[in-house]
Amino acid sequence: MNDNGHIFEVKASPRVLEEVGCDPAWRGMGAARVHQPKTHCMMDTTNKDTIPAWSSPGSTRTAPSVAHQGGRDKCTTGATSPPKIRGRDNVAIATWNVRTLAQTRKLQELTHELEKYTWHVVGLCEVRWKNHGKHLTKEGHVLYYSGEIDKHTNGVGFLVNKNIKNSVLGCHPVSSRAISIRLRAAPFNITIVQAYAPTTDYDDDAVEAFYSQLQETIDKVDKKDILIIQGDWNAKVGKDALKDWKELCGPSCNVVSNERGLRLLEFASYNNAVLANTLGEHKASRRWTWHVPNGIHHNRIDYILVQNWFRLGIKRATTRTFPGADVGSDHDLVFVNFKLRLKTIKKPKNTRMKFNLDRLRDPNIAESFKATVGGKFAPLLTLEEDHSAETLTAQFNKVMIESANETLGNVCRKTQRWVTAEIMDMCDKRRELKKNKTTPTGATEYREINRMIRKSMNQAKEDWIGKQCTEIEEKLEKNNSRRAFQIVKDLTKPKQARVTTIQGKAGNCLTEEEDILKR
Repeated sequence: MNDNGHIFEVKASPRVLEEVGCDPAWRGMGAARVHQPKTHCMMDTTNKDTIPAWSSPGSTRTAPSVAHQGGRDKCTTGATSPPKIRGRDNVAIATWNVRTLAQTRKLQELTHELEKYTWHVVGLCEVRWKNHGKHLTKEGHVLYYSGEIDKHTNGVGFLVNKNIKNSVLGCHPVSSRAISIRLRAAPFNITIVQAYAPTTDYDDDAVEAFYSQLQETIDKVDKKDILIIQGDWNAKVGKDALKDWKELCGPSCNVVSNERGLRLLEFASYNNAVLANTLGEHKASRRWTWHVPNGIHHNRIDYILVQNWFRLGIKRATTRTFPGADVGSDHDLVFVNFKLRLKTIKKPKNTRMKFNLDRLRDPNIAESFKATVGGKFAPLLTLEEDHSAETLTAQFNKVMIESANETLGNVCRKTQRWVTAEIMDMCDKRRELKKNKTTPTGATEYREINRMIRKSMNQAKEDWIGKQCTEIEEKLEKNNSRRAFQIVKDLTKPKQARVTTIQGKAGNCLTEEEDILKR
């Protein structure tokens, strides 16, 4: 210990200690300690605590210290210090076959269920929405979807978290079975392809056409991007495939593969991709992704494919199925987690103000507004100096805006949500009943509450429409035809989605926002 109260620790031979002038009492011990308050510095030139590195079987790397595992600062002393590795964000991407989003308020039920998880992008299968477009949810998330033109079948999409919606570079709807999205990230951008393969009801020609279309989409992806291909493949990859395809899949597989599973492995091999959610060893309930309606048989048919060169970034412990999530589907939510940093682009907000002009129908408020405007205009009329038209216009706008803010206020758009808290409570109860779905009694209770939720949703929607009709009659009686016709328009107008793609001059499809603006 020196005069400052520090304890030194240096592992060295007695001869070295003698050369540096160490106290003779310490020479026999061959070591001295240095402990500085709130600073953990360590040097060990003969450290043998090494473990095999992931990069190569023969190399080794230093085992992490206890202080480092606990999240505390760690520094090393010596001639050269190792480079600082900056922490990166955990990116959570998921895939889920929700069976349908075309039912009443099914999308709100989905967002309610995802509130319990940390997620960035969720790929969806069997969305069953017509055409393709972009939809903003009540929570601020963005849904990109692609479906059939004239019927509610198939359909795929992406639900992008509101925190990273500005990181989306573009979305390309391919068909009702494939859609791709590109995210701005560091050090590489991410391209995610969501796929929904044909079921066993389709013949092999339909399956080959699906894989051909999917391969054409992948070939257009930037080679520098991190490519993720996920979805419901309706294919079984079993442990019998580990012998010939061990570099593409892990031990968490089905028992036996089928022909569709071998076709999926061929597709993964061609694109140098690995089945990420089969790499980690998990218990059976965290491997299954699809459940037969009888509750007895379970299979894994939903997979997330990640390029092989990026497999070391996958967090295998949390790349699995999460059976606790439930939206009334026979498929489970599947997550893949890895370390990456997403770039968030700040876009200018819309500063347009819309005042509540309906308040001017009240005579008292109308007189108050006139008095406020007159009081603010009075100083302007007494000005003796000549002002330009631009200056007078700016002052006029300022006076009107300040008066409207003080008297009228902004329009408060109330979102008419017919989904009540009782319905959300039933959704939470259904999630708890899912745990006992494998038993006959549990399966009966699960089907019953699922039926009650659908019935309550439809009844709540009818009640809400009835209240809207009552409000229309009240507004017409009060000669407020403007508000009455606005309600009628909101109830009867067809659903129009925002188009996210445009055709370029060369006939190609433009998906990224920058390219669309340049055109």
